[in-house]
Amino acid sequence: MPKRDTEHMDAQRERIVRAVIECISEKGVERTSIVDICRKTGLSAGALYVHFANRDEIIAAALHYGSMTETTLPDSWDELVTMITSLDDQMGFDIKTVARNRLHLHAECVHPGKLHDLYRPILEKTLSVFATQLQRLADRGEITLKMNATQTAMSISAFIDGMLWIALATDRPLEELRSELADGLSCLVSPRSD
Repeated sequence: MPKRDTEHMDAQRERIVRAVIECISEKGVERTSIVDICRKTGLSAGALYVHFANRDEIIAAALHYGSMTETTLPDSWDELVTMITSLDDQMGFDIKTVARNRLHLHAECVHPGKLHDLYRPILEKTLSVFATQLQRLADRGEITLKMNATQTAMSISAFIDGMLWIALATDRPLEELRSELADGLSCLVSPRSD
């Protein structure tokens, strides 16, 4: 078997992870199979297993993909509000795929088991990063928090998920949520005016 360069291997790995995200968006975590992933990627199961030991490892990579980090968060409150309310495509996925994937993962990770154990530290890290940024914005005087930073991060996350879920469940265009998301954020955080 010919050796593949690192760039090719990384591209194949990302192709697999992106396919899993699309599958999860369409079918949910539990109903996404290796066969589905192979169809979506156009790769054989053997090719998948060159990059991942098993389905759980592929799902874990999808859970980590696009996770919030210190470098992905905007540096100002106005930019953060713009990011949250933009509802534009994210990471090369349309917003409905992103929203459905996120909601499937949240819903299916509440049950005790492997998926819960995989997702819990990712979610905790994401909320910690978000809370740290909110506290930083409060310390700089850009915003006033109505709760502590951790409670605010959890509340904003839950609010966004709830709004997305309601819109998807009622076939409401996600684009209509922009102003409602902005209004909701102002219930949780007060921007300081100069």
